[in-house]
Amino acid sequence: KYNSSGTIQWTRQIGTSDSDIGHAVAVYDSYIYVVGETEGGMDNNTSSGAKDIFLVQYNASGNRQWPQQLGTTSDDVAYGAAVDSSNNVYVTGTTYGGMDNNSNFGSADIFLVKYNSSGVKQWTNQFGTSSEDVAYGIIVNSSSIYLTGYTKGDLKGQSNSGYSDIFLLKNYDNSTYQWTTLHGSSSAEKGRSVSVDSSNNVYLIGDNGTTAGDYDAFLLKFNSSGTVQWG
Repeated sequence: KYNSSGTIQWTRQIGTSDSDIGHAVAVYDSYIYVVGETEGGMDNNTSSGAKDIFLVQYNASGNRQWPQQLGTTSDDVAYGAAVDSSNNVYVTGTTYGGMDNNSNFGSADIFLVKYNSSGVKQWTNQFGTSSEDVAYGIIVNSSSIYLTGYTKGDLKGQSNSGYSDIFLLKNYDNSTYQWTTLHGSSSAEKGRSVSVDSSNNVYLIGDNGTTAGDYDAFLLKFNSSGTVQWG
């Protein structure tokens, strides 16, 4: 933690005797949430095998409140986290197994898990294609949850353009799916982060491999129905 002048306030470290990586942090009110991947049993949790996702809550003083660990016998990685106004936390990423008794679609799938402020799991969603599907970015706005990442298949009835396409997916907080839109080319595109403004327009950034050189960054704006406004 740094203060507004860039002076370090405190540092916390958490891990196991195996590999542990933090991928995202989310803050609301006086709580800090960290997510990532672990190959061990974090804070006396039991590893499910291979990589598991972890979620840790800290208070503003850096005191650890609780850790949660979730996974399958295959690799599971949490890449994104977001918090709503009731201190519920939403975690997304990718799983190669069937998380919480969900069925795997054939390769890496997208997952979305909701925990309450006490770390109690509320629900788990899993969706994907027979190809590789990964979620990186997540934002919660009122009762809506937006995810972005990439898919190499035809996700939720949307046709893939040829390789890895950007996806933007909207879910409601009661775990009800709303819509998905895909954008891409015959090359590789990935959505990395997503945000929402006060009019429920959605902004998405990522990388685009269709240029004559190397990867370029992109910014896309969508309206609340998932229609592209500009890029």
